[in-house]
Amino acid sequence: MLTSSVPGRTLARGLYAESPTPCLLFEATRDPEGNLLVFQFVAANPAAEARARLDEPDGGPARWAEELQGLLELADCARVLETGEPSITQLCVQSRGVETWWLSTAVRHGDGFALWLRDVTRERLEEREARQALEQAQAREERMEEEAEFRERFLGILGHDLRNPLNAISLSARAMAQYGSLTAMQQELGLRIEASAARMTKMIADILDLTRARRSDGIPLVLAPSSLSSVCCQVVEELAVAYPERQIAYDDEDSGWGMWDAERLAQVVSNLVGNALEHGGADVPVFVRSYARGELLALEVHNPGEPIPEPRLATLFEPFQPADTSGQRKRRRGLGLGLYIVRELVHAHGGRVAVHSAEGEGTTFTVLLPRDARQALAERSAPGEAHST
Repeated sequence: MLTSSVPGRTLARGLYAESPTPCLLFEATRDPEGNLLVFQFVAANPAAEARARLDEPDGGPARWAEELQGLLELADCARVLETGEPSITQLCVQSRGVETWWLSTAVRHGDGFALWLRDVTRERLEEREARQALEQAQAREERMEEEAEFRERFLGILGHDLRNPLNAISLSARAMAQYGSLTAMQQELGLRIEASAARMTKMIADILDLTRARRSDGIPLVLAPSSLSSVCCQVVEELAVAYPERQIAYDDEDSGWGMWDAERLAQVVSNLVGNALEHGGADVPVFVRSYARGELLALEVHNPGEPIPEPRLATLFEPFQPADTSGQRKRRRGLGLGLYIVRELVHAHGGRVAVHSAEGEGTTFTVLLPRDARQALAERSAPGEAHST
């Protein structure tokens, strides 16, 4: 067992006695040639003695010091003696199944060193808990990403596989309508089947666009010279047939041509106008306007109905957000993906979309498009292969 020398006890109770920080004194033991053999514990200050009695009630400071010294590297201690530079390290002590961490600082003292000790167990436990919490959060995030990827892949596969049976239903309903022997009730049921199948086909198309938009390469575009006014006219005419009781006004102010995906652009116009027709009020018209704004082309869809509630504006373009602007419960006709797909398609063209809605002014969606979307498509496709143009 290590023992304390009389000079060591004097030093510990003199120079270090008033310190509340535990301190152990070690002296060098050398061979006849003066070579360092070991460091021997010689004394402990009162703070170290008090702590030693807690950790080693049967062995006292000598046993405690021996255990701590066994965790030190002899070369590090010798370097303190040779260079005079302190050595700082963390020591972990196991006592009666309890783990204690000490931040130890060895400082040269005579022909030996003083080992100052600071209990950092709480800090280490907090660091460990924080690290474990971070690892668990990262694991949850990875698991959620995997689950989201699986759900989107599942939706994509499901949407793709449902198109064929839906096409069969639509074709069968149309074929039934051609038979003159059908009763009025049978013809009405056939039209209802065809309308429902068309609505389901639209939902499936939205799901497929959702999965494409969330992939790294985004929704694919096929760019070609296109006329914004022609696209708007086509969509307005189609929706006028679908909503014969509603008024849709279109005004073109020399919007001109651009390099876009006309089919996807028609989807943008259709979603915006359809949204205005459904949520803008049954007795108000919908106004569509296209015009040049500097180097960009602008598309506006306006309805003078009730404004969109302020809390809804922040999430209006997020997926699965029904754009109910009236404050009344309405039957949802879709999945709430229309405006999300509008945003993704506009961004894919290198443009942007915004909404303004206020009491007395109604709601206006504004789309700004560059005249040539090839640069945006090339940036989105890099460094992989670009989509065909």
